[in-house]
Amino acid sequence: MRQMKKLLSIITACFLVLSLCSCSVIESFKNAMNGSETQTGAESSTENDDSEITNDITVGVTGLDEYNPLTTESESVRDICGFIFEPLFGLDESGRTVSMLAASYTVANNGKSITINLRQGVTWHDGTEFSSRDVLYTINMIRGGGTNYDKFAEPIAGASATDSSTVVISFSRPVPCAAALLTFPILKSGTAGIVGTGPFYYDGGKLTAYEGYYGGRAKIDTINIMEIPDREKYLSLFNASVIAFAGSDMLDMTSYMPKGNAKVYDYVSNDMVFAGFNTKSPVFSDKPARQAVSQIIDRDRIEKRIYYSRAQASEIALNPASWMELETKSKLKSNDAGVQDALKGGGWTADENGTYKKETEGRLIYFSVNIIVNSESDERVKIAEEICGKMNTAGMKTAVIKCTPEQFDYRVQTGDYDMFIGQTELMPNNDITPLVSSDGNSFGYSDETVDTILSQLSALQYDEEVQAVCRELYNKIAEDVPFAPICFMKKSIVTIAKIKDGVQPSMEALVRDTHNWRVK
Repeated sequence: MRQMKKLLSIITACFLVLSLCSCSVIESFKNAMNGSETQTGAESSTENDDSEITNDITVGVTGLDEYNPLTTESESVRDICGFIFEPLFGLDESGRTVSMLAASYTVANNGKSITINLRQGVTWHDGTEFSSRDVLYTINMIRGGGTNYDKFAEPIAGASATDSSTVVISFSRPVPCAAALLTFPILKSGTAGIVGTGPFYYDGGKLTAYEGYYGGRAKIDTINIMEIPDREKYLSLFNASVIAFAGSDMLDMTSYMPKGNAKVYDYVSNDMVFAGFNTKSPVFSDKPARQAVSQIIDRDRIEKRIYYSRAQASEIALNPASWMELETKSKLKSNDAGVQDALKGGGWTADENGTYKKETEGRLIYFSVNIIVNSESDERVKIAEEICGKMNTAGMKTAVIKCTPEQFDYRVQTGDYDMFIGQTELMPNNDITPLVSSDGNSFGYSDETVDTILSQLSALQYDEEVQAVCRELYNKIAEDVPFAPICFMKKSIVTIAKIKDGVQPSMEALVRDTHNWRVK
């Protein structure tokens, strides 16, 4: 009898639990239908009190290989490394240089070297002192190749230490805003473990706030690391608020709808989409022809119709979020009158069919070109087709050729093209030398004035001087048009409601200033 009563008690308790759960599910369904689960950046009235929120978060990683920010192939692991490792310099939201492991620096007058005084009182997570030896070790590793930062080392000719807190880095050519180039993470010399200088140390499957951090103890105590098998599971866990944040490399921001009190932090990356011209080809050796095509591009339309506003239009090769605030909005829409003026000013005339032609050096040239594009990029294919259509309408005979990635790269490298739609990540120091220097670029372009301006930029340190010389440089490039910038891609980090503030992504890093992230 006692056993029968006990069994009835258990059944009754289970029924009550199921009833409560059913009410909760129904209520959640009602809330979702009423839209209360899609608030963005607002505090929910039903959110738990701060006293009930534990001072930790969980982050997810996919494709876990190694916690080495220089060599990991996993984007999510690189994000996690932002809690552990630090660079000499960082960039804030406007691209200004921020000292991290560096305390101060001076640049040589010729722009071919930088002397860095390292921050004092910095220790690695194992308690040893941070020194110039660690910086040299990291630079030599990057210069050896096979890292995520090989491009950063391209102009570095060598590095040496005058003492334990001073490093001198020499360059093979003048480098503008050299400090902003040194934004790669620094590793401990000869380290075999996961040892950094950042706000959190690796603690066997989790990250723990480092008490000895020079910037002050982090506001979050613990960051739990969850290894996730694939992107689908990652998104599922993020949507369930199990993991604390996700980047736009995981989320399709053209269709993603933030849930609950998720917060979206957008930033403009240094990934620039552009139209490149072969300045050695019969048609585009003519500057007015390049100017005409640049003016026919409707950058505003491409931003909105092709990238669904997940890009920011720009007519110059400078991140639109840059502190320099150079004018980037004068020609974002197609300028049809300017197109005609440019062509006529260059001696181009329309035949009886409306197709432009020009006589040069005793021979007749018709405006007939191909645009090559990587077939695996749907957006760039659409851009090529959009520009092609407008060029044909204007009397510039044009066709689009879709190439495999290998074919595309080969044709660009060998100059086997008239025009192409490309995408490149600009360096954090805004150095466009690889794009326009007479020493070599993808467009066959050279100009002594541009080379001189690039050299001048390398020795400047005051904002006003940099701004003035950059304006001169970009005006010159806009006039010569070896390439026509179209837009810069937007990226995002999305956090769950538990993270209150402190998240400030920049063009240099998605995860930065993590000691300021706050849960409560």
